Amino acid sequence: MRWTEAEDKRLRDMYPTTSNRVIAEKLGRSYSSIKNRSISLGLKKSPEYLENEKPGCFKPGHESWNKGIHFVSGGRSAETRFPAGHKPHNTKPIGSIRETRDGILQQKVADTGYPPRDWKSVHSIRWEEYHGKPVPDGHVVRFRDGDRRNFDEDNLVLVTRAENAILNKLYKTEGLPEGGFDVMLNLARIKLVSKRREREVA
Repeated sequence: MRWTEAEDKRLRDMYPTTSNRVIAEKLGRSYSSIKNRSISLGLKKSPEYLENEKPGCFKPGHESWNKGIHFVSGGRSAETRFPAGHKPHNTKPIGSIRETRDGILQQKVADTGYPPRDWKSVHSIRWEEYHGKPVPDGHVVRFRDGDRRNFDEDNLVLVTRAENAILNKLYKTEGLPEGGFDVMLNLARIKLVSKRREREVA
C-alpha cells in the first residue's frame, strides 16, 4: 500500500521520539513497513530517545520469561546422558606423552578438559626445569640442532616469537653444521633491528 503525504508527515513527526511498534499501531501498518519507510525518508531517532529508551536493551528489573523454570528433556534422554564426572574412553592420565603432527612431543600436565591448557611441549618443560622459571610470555623454545628428540640443555634455545617467525619463514634451520643455528638466529635478530630502524626513520 502506497504511503500518502499525510502518513509521511505523521511518520516524520513521531519517528524521532516514538518506538516503531507504537507508530505502526497508530498508522495501521506493519513494523517492517515503518522501518523501511523511515529508511527511505532518512529518518533517525533522536539522541534523547536512544539514551532514555535504549531500544533493544532490557530495562532495569526485567525478568526473562523462563526465570525459575527448570527444563526437563523428554523421551529417553535420561538413559543416554553421561553420568557426572564421566570422561571419554580415550582420556589420558596426567604425565602421558603424545606426538603432534609436526613431530613435537607433548606431555599432559593438567586435566581441565581443555587441550591447549592440559598439554605442554616436552622441550618447553625441560627448558623450564633447567632454568627454574617458566618460558617468558612472547617467547618459544627451539631445538638448536633441529632434532626434536634432543632435550639436552645446550640444545634448547629461547627465542622471541618475532625471531621464531623469521626463522620459520626465511631460513632453513635443520641439518645445519655446528653453529649454523646461531648464525641463522643472529640474522633474524639483525633483520628485526633493521625493520625497527626503518620504521624509526620513516
